[in-house]
Amino acid sequence: MKRFKQLLLILFAVLPTVYTAVAVFFLLPDTVAAHFGPNLIPDRYGSKYEAFLLPGIILVLFVIYFFIRKFIQRSSTDENSRTARNIDILDTIVLCVLVLLNALCVMILILMKHPVMMTNAENLIFPIIAAVIGTMFIVIGNIMPKTKPNSFIGMRLSWSMDTDEHWYIANRAGGIALVISGIVTIVSGLICRNGYYIIGMIVSLLVTLTVATVYSYVIIKKK
Repeated sequence: MKRFKQLLLILFAVLPTVYTAVAVFFLLPDTVAAHFGPNLIPDRYGSKYEAFLLPGIILVLFVIYFFIRKFIQRSSTDENSRTARNIDILDTIVLCVLVLLNALCVMILILMKHPVMMTNAENLIFPIIAAVIGTMFIVIGNIMPKTKPNSFIGMRLSWSMDTDEHWYIANRAGGIALVISGIVTIVSGLICRNGYYIIGMIVSLLVTLTVATVYSYVIIKKK
């Protein structure tokens, strides 16, 4: 399973470059919509080769993650089983992010090819994006309580790092916060049907994570 997950990571990191190359060399016109306003109305046109920007960023970020992953494995002083578990969880989170970025790449290519079709107020682009982001929050929120104290992921607070029990309390609270934010993000996308769903996402993240932080502090200090 772990080997399969690593193959998926590589696949979703490389795929954007592959289908972007197909789109650039066979489908897109020489001049495409290169930037969009809040309502997905094109406000700048440019070369079709600008489509390679996001796939290139994805590849660079994946290479950086690869070296961070290796660094965690080699420098960790934790038990081998604990380190392996945290890395597996981190792989899952990165995989979710890569899936989100792939969806974003596909959407950008569609907008470059057909910029006008996305300006309809009834289109489903924003609800789809909100659903993908919200689902990612929900998945990560369910994963967080399963991690162990580490230096890279989770609710790394001064009062949560001393014992496994305190870590679980803080990360369970943080996980619930992310799940709630994910639901709010999905609902905001369905209600707003435009880029303003981001406001609901940001506000929900700030509020829920603040509450989770304060809650975990109070509970752990009582213990």
